[in-house]
Parts: sequence; structure tokens; C-alpha cells
Amino acid sequence: MRTIYFVAGEVSADNHGAALMRFLRELDPSLKFIGRGGSQMQQVAGAQFKNWIGEAAVLGLWEVLRKYGYFREQFRQTLSEIQESKPDAVVLIDYPGFNLRLARALRRQSHSEKTIYYISPQVWAWNRRRIKKMARFIDLVLCIFPFETDLYAASGLRAVFVGHPMIERLETQKIDNRRDSNLIGLFPGSRSREVRKIFPVMIETARLLLQDNPSLHFEVAAASEELAQEISELLAINPLTRAREEKATEQGFEVIQIAVGETAALMQRAFVGIVASGSATLEAAYYRMPLC
Repeated sequence: MRTIYFVAGEVSADNHGAALMRFLRELDPSLKFIGRGGSQMQQVAGAQFKNWIGEAAVLGLWEVLRKYGYFREQFRQTLSEIQESKPDAVVLIDYPGFNLRLARALRRQSHSEKTIYYISPQVWAWNRRRIKKMARFIDLVLCIFPFETDLYAASGLRAVFVGHPMIERLETQKIDNRRDSNLIGLFPGSRSREVRKIFPVMIETARLLLQDNPSLHFEVAAASEELAQEISELLAINPLTRAREEKATEQGFEVIQIAVGETAALMQRAFVGIVASGSATLEAAYYRMPLC
């Protein structure tokens, strides 16, 4: 039985990793998947697969520094697990701060299995010189943008364009719906820490916009019921202007409504969106929703 060790550290990487696992299983149903990622990858791989994204998905430099000890221990455990399991290949998905160091450490330990990087770090945007260094410890890069393959090939790193994993999913969620010229979509992110930091700013932004145009209304995309509850609590702590809220109550609606699991639909209904930086900005571009 062939074994593949996966490492993914963020929610979007968990989605992409699960899709890759399902595709590989279609090619070879006997494949065994181990490693660490999120709940979706765990569903495909089985209970032995570690769900660590709740702890691993950090936001900003301060959170990385605060959890330095945790990441150092996880790094040590990951190296140990790979050495013990001796997989046929190691697939690293995005998460460059952890995964590039891991790939380098594996090569230093005379790691004989193939190291494959899926969803390449955007070195072409912030440091192209790192590509030559990556070629020393990565065997193959699976690229999601077609222009990336030439950049990697020029540095001696084998690369294959496999398409963007998000496109097929977004295509299935297209709806035939007109945009509401008074609806502004709020997209504060898919992690609790993001929501706690970003959503209060969005509420204040909504307050200022309503002062200029009282006919506006807002919907906030919640990735889960748990985040919807957290968003609801933040709304209770940071209400909009009392007069506006009272008027909305009389008319039977809330100024800011919460939509759970409806990100794609909201992006196609809203006239404009306020979006946390991340994969949601690409989704917004796909659905042609103007955003800031």
C-alpha cells in the first residue's frame, strides 16, 4: 500500500488538500493518507489524520511569535512522523512559513521520498531568487497559475500546471440573480481570530455608510454556525445607531443580517463587498463583485 504524507495549515489549504486526496483516490483507491491538515482532509483520510488547523491557522506576526513554542514542537513532531512512516511522497500545501522549512529539513536528513509542493508560495511576487534555493529541496511544484511553470523551470525546478482548485467549486455555485444596488456584503474571514479583529471595523464602516445613505443594508458571510454565533455577539456589543436599529425593527428586518455558508451567493447578490484579505478576494473577482 502506498502512503502519502500531507501537511496543510490553513482553511483554504484544507479545502484544496481534500480535493487532491479525492482525485488521487480515484486513480488509486488503495492509497493511504496520513499527516496533518483540517477537518475536510480528515474526512477523506480517516481518523488517523491529524486536524490541527484550529491551532495552526495564525493571523499576523504577533500570533506567530506568541505560539513559537507550539510551532517548534509541531515541526519536530512532523519530521519524526515522516521519518517513522516512510511515506512514498510528502505533499506540502501552501503554508510557506512552515512548509518550506520542513522541505529543507527533510532534504538535510537525506529524505529519499519525493517532496511535492502544491499551491506554490508566490515567490514570483516577493522574492524570485528563492526559486533556485527551492530547487535544492523540492522535487516537483504543482502550479495553479500557468505562468508559474516557466519561472520554476528556468531555475531547474520541475513544475506542472494543474489548474486552480477553486474554479471548479465556484462554477458549481453560480446563480442567476440580479445585484441589489443597496446591498453591501461583509466578508470578515473564516477564522475566529480574523472575525474578532476585522468585523468590529466592518460594523463601524457600516455605521458611517448609513449616515450617508440610510437605504443601505448589509449581509455578513459566516463560514460556520459557530462563527455566526460569534458575529451575532459582536453585533450585540457594537450596535449600529439606535434610531436606525429601531426603524429596522419596526419594518421587520435587521440592518446587518448573517448568512451562514452562503458566501458565493452573497457575492453574486451584493453590489459591492468589504472583504478580508485572502482567498475570498479571488472568489469575489471570479464573481465580478467590486470589493475593498
